Amino acid sequence: MTELSITVAGGFVGPSLEFVEGPLTLVVEENRIHSISRGLRGAYDMRGYIIMPPLANMHTHILDYVSPEVGWDLDIDSVVGEPYGLKYLVLSKAGSNLLNMVINEAVKSMLTSGVGYVAEFRELGVKNLQLGRARLKTHYVFGMPSKHERVSDEVGELVRYSDGIGISSPHYFTLEDLKTIFEVARSSGKLVHSHISETLETREERDLEKLLSVGKPDAVIHGVWLSPEELQLLKDLRVTLVLCVRSNLWFMSGLPKLRSIYELGVDVALGTDNLGWVKPDLWREAELLSLLARNLGVNDPVWVLRALTNANPVGVQNYVVEGGNANVLFVKYSGTPLERAHNKHLALVKRGGHELVAALMLDGRFRYVGDSLEKTLRESLRHYVG
Repeated sequence: MTELSITVAGGFVGPSLEFVEGPLTLVVEENRIHSISRGLRGAYDMRGYIIMPPLANMHTHILDYVSPEVGWDLDIDSVVGEPYGLKYLVLSKAGSNLLNMVINEAVKSMLTSGVGYVAEFRELGVKNLQLGRARLKTHYVFGMPSKHERVSDEVGELVRYSDGIGISSPHYFTLEDLKTIFEVARSSGKLVHSHISETLETREERDLEKLLSVGKPDAVIHGVWLSPEELQLLKDLRVTLVLCVRSNLWFMSGLPKLRSIYELGVDVALGTDNLGWVKPDLWREAELLSLLARNLGVNDPVWVLRALTNANPVGVQNYVVEGGNANVLFVKYSGTPLERAHNKHLALVKRGGHELVAALMLDGRFRYVGDSLEKTLRESLRHYVG
């Protein structure tokens, strides 16, 4: 692919997500960002837009999207408890055609809202890892063991067809089986994520202690009931905590200790969790996190924006930076509240949404181009769409 140069109005660039006023010219060669510089040197004029890293949805369950709001009046264990929750009954009866359709629909929805990275827990073992085979390279699927004993019979196949292992709860497995999961995953260069302390019951049974006694995960999910001491341990071990605050509210699990998480400096990412009950809209997740944190005395929109774009759970440094991967989100700017905002980071967190997403580039190719782009510009960029 030939060099692509685009001039934009500005952007949130670098690891600090500093907002840089433009015009800026972004130059992409193959799948890398060659340069970001001030000036009007781009072959394509997109000065009505700004650039930022793609959003990163670091925990989601897509398959339960087959039956939205099923069991809406049941408690969390009755709905999603493995393996007897209502969700698993529904999934066992859903055919592969329906599940494939659901995956494609969910991924499309996330792309159009600016999500470039997805970490998905995939239920029911190896058989469902064959679904959605044409998925994006930035869509990471974590195979979940289909049984809770003698996992050595299955875990090798799980890592073969997935990007890692998703653990529903360490309490579902013996220490020996947890060791097997870590050993097989690590020997294959694969990731390990685990739900941790989503409910008070699992916290009181010391799920984090059990997990860490056999290995260090790449990320833990929820952490609602973790103590400050346990949060400090995550910080010290450099384990990312993926927050799913809308899911926690829906399932009435409680809310994580946001002030402690912030003050301790725990690495934080965001997820939308179960698509069957929570819309996969990461912008909503970020706004809610901002509001909850503000009510606890934490008023830091840059922290929220970092969480919104944090892909550390899948081992990716997600920044718009020279030499980095050409993964870039183009956001409408001219004539929007973002252009007039006194605090650009806060405005993006509070007012961001699919309606502001103009285009999404992954690996140097546009995977989504919205109708908001001028027709002539969409036409001229068609050679970079794929």
